[in-house]
Amino acid sequence: MIQFKPISCLILLVFLFETGCTEFCLRNDMHALILARGGSKGIKLKNLAEVGGLSLLARTIKTIQNSSCFKHIWVSTDDKRIAIEAQKYGAIVHRRPEKFARDDTPSIHAITEFLDVHKSIEDFALFQCTSVFLKTKYIQEAVQKFESHDCVFAAKRSHYLRWKIVDDILVPAEFDLNARPRRQDWKGDIVETGMFYFSRRHLINSGLLQNNRCSIVEIDVKDGLEIDSSHDLTLAKYILSSETKTDL
Repeated sequence: MIQFKPISCLILLVFLFETGCTEFCLRNDMHALILARGGSKGIKLKNLAEVGGLSLLARTIKTIQNSSCFKHIWVSTDDKRIAIEAQKYGAIVHRRPEKFARDDTPSIHAITEFLDVHKSIEDFALFQCTSVFLKTKYIQEAVQKFESHDCVFAAKRSHYLRWKIVDDILVPAEFDLNARPRRQDWKGDIVETGMFYFSRRHLINSGLLQNNRCSIVEIDVKDGLEIDSSHDLTLAKYILSSETKTDL
């Protein structure tokens, strides 16, 4: 279990900063939530890895702020270094218990724990730090669609032809070998990117993040990069250094 030693007043204040929603949260006011635990395996402290002069966490917080869609941005973490970074950029820190920050903890369990503590929050948007090319226009479109849907998530188009194994035999998945589709002849599959998920408490209470009343925000394929490995991190740094990114 992580011990939060009194290294400085700042560290102590970070976790005391979490304030009950009754003071500043309005019921049905949508909240942004970032799950950022400290125990990432592929890249140590991945959420604090720097890209374009900012940590992945800072980039996500600043992009959410720039969208002007949220009054409250929460970071749920078990790590004091992440907590300090979150507070530095204006987020509210939710101290996540260790049992909800393990390698095998599903995101929905961490969300449930957060909502159990902050009972006045009904609607929320979950953001992923590792989706480095999150843009304000995607967030704003999601907010608009969320007004008439139970859930909204980021997705991209894939034109890869998929195969599957059935009874040890390799067969096409949803395409005809005798009429292989050309890229221009079909819209492609819709694939989740993990960039964000807008959802509601009643879905989480049912053990779901999404239902059949969802909508999507279709992002550019080039913005779908997720930082899961050191190679991804290097690629993101290269892209940002070679392009002028004006829409943080």
